[in-house]
Amino acid sequence: MHKLGLLKQCLRDCNRAISVSSNYAKAWYRRGMVNASLKKYSSAIHDLKVALSMEVTSSGKSNIEQELKLILLKHRNVNEVGRSSSDCQDAGLPHTAEPHKVVLECASTPNKGRGMMSLNVISPASLIHVEDPLAAIIIKSCRETHCHYCFSEAPADVVFCPLCTIPVYCSKECQEQAVGDISWNQDTSLEFNSHHLVDNAKLGLTSTRCKTSNSKQIAEHMHECGGAHWAAVLPADIVLAGRVMAQYIDKRLLTGKSSAISGPNLDLVHHYDIDSPTSKLESHIYAIVLLLCLQKYYRSDLSWREESLSQLVLLICQIKVNSIAIVHMKSVDGGQELTESKGYSTASDAVMCSVEQIRVAQAIYMSGSLFNHSCRPNVHTYFHSRTLFLRSTEYIESGSPLELSYGPQAGEMDLLERQKSLQENYKFSCRCSSCSELNLSDLVIDSFCCPRSFCLGAVSESTCYRSEENFVHVSLNGSAVCKLSLPDVSKVDEDMEKVGKLFFRNDDADLKIDPGYCMSCRSQLDLSSVVATLDRAASKINSY
Repeated sequence: MHKLGLLKQCLRDCNRAISVSSNYAKAWYRRGMVNASLKKYSSAIHDLKVALSMEVTSSGKSNIEQELKLILLKHRNVNEVGRSSSDCQDAGLPHTAEPHKVVLECASTPNKGRGMMSLNVISPASLIHVEDPLAAIIIKSCRETHCHYCFSEAPADVVFCPLCTIPVYCSKECQEQAVGDISWNQDTSLEFNSHHLVDNAKLGLTSTRCKTSNSKQIAEHMHECGGAHWAAVLPADIVLAGRVMAQYIDKRLLTGKSSAISGPNLDLVHHYDIDSPTSKLESHIYAIVLLLCLQKYYRSDLSWREESLSQLVLLICQIKVNSIAIVHMKSVDGGQELTESKGYSTASDAVMCSVEQIRVAQAIYMSGSLFNHSCRPNVHTYFHSRTLFLRSTEYIESGSPLELSYGPQAGEMDLLERQKSLQENYKFSCRCSSCSELNLSDLVIDSFCCPRSFCLGAVSESTCYRSEENFVHVSLNGSAVCKLSLPDVSKVDEDMEKVGKLFFRNDDADLKIDPGYCMSCRSQLDLSSVVATLDRAASKINSY
């Protein structure tokens, strides 16, 4: 694998060989050469020295000594400041490690309630927040293809959970992080040694390197091994709630507190009061099942009070509206993820192939959930393994809200679709600037091309009329009525300026844009015929 350039696979193979036989000189030598290829010179020197001490043949010793001299020479030539970037990779630090000076504050606003804002000016592309999850779970469609801990694509030689064999992991390290230390007891059966983090300090929101006190997910899968395999059957939301509860219970047991289930105080919003009766009943049933599953694992160590079930129901409701999807970028052409193990891709990768976002997991981020939604966000989210990173996408004034997208964005979905999606998934109606005033993209995103080949205009099914200075009122399919501000062409990009000039070419006070007419040249299109043709084509495509 080293000769083929498969460095990651070779490194993983060497690690497993050394774990099986720690005095295997060839594995130490090969791992040293791979680390040298990765420019991890400190690790390479260590591995080659170990291989040299174990090698028994004179020719083998001579070969290792020559390679060691070359690597030592390269290591001296590396211009290090403290530690080289390659050594940072040895320690598992992301390339984005940089000094953070952004100070965040949680504040309430009349329209959106609690949200995050910056106390200082933020430049574009600034790293403003980094956070590890309180709990995370892989989604069902990725259970067999991705590591259940770091969520990267799983190799062919996966590592299984030693008890239930349901979760798969890309390495022994990920398995140990998820399952915990495993040893043999006197009855020659596997047993777990839990080493949960005990610190329960309160989360601070003024630091950009915000990590929850229990952000290290250690032995998160341990309580799910018990013979019933309930975690493989229940929905991801419920399993995620179970992981939060198990973490809370373990901390209470480690600190000697009462083991009675009361529920963690996540201080997150929920919408139980406005849920439908069917949704409430479903949450109650899942809470009962989850409580019984937890009792089966903890047995006599766990007792529960009358209010335990209601608190578990509220926790499930909090998980549903506050969990964040962990996405990776994937090549549509080749099918390989561009994120690699560290979650990064090169610019050339993005140019050479088309990519799409795939959802691989969902997680609870205590600070990340405090960022409000906007259909035109000023913050971009991405992930390094399971760690959440937030960067600014534009210049942000001090005291301005920091808003990310929960999925729907202006220009990708029209107004009605955005509002419907947010209402169904998060139980609120968006009041961002892109939803209070209709965007030009809302008129043309689902419109038809002008029937005249030389015209760049669009034919919409919406009804628009100009009734006020600087505003156009729009009726979407005869239902919602919004108003669209005239664009300032001096501040928009070239494409928006072009569309804006076409759209507002006529300055008459009684400008009407009727459904079925081109917004530019006023050519008419038979909407009923076009829609019927579109439905027939979609039906044929779906039949295949």
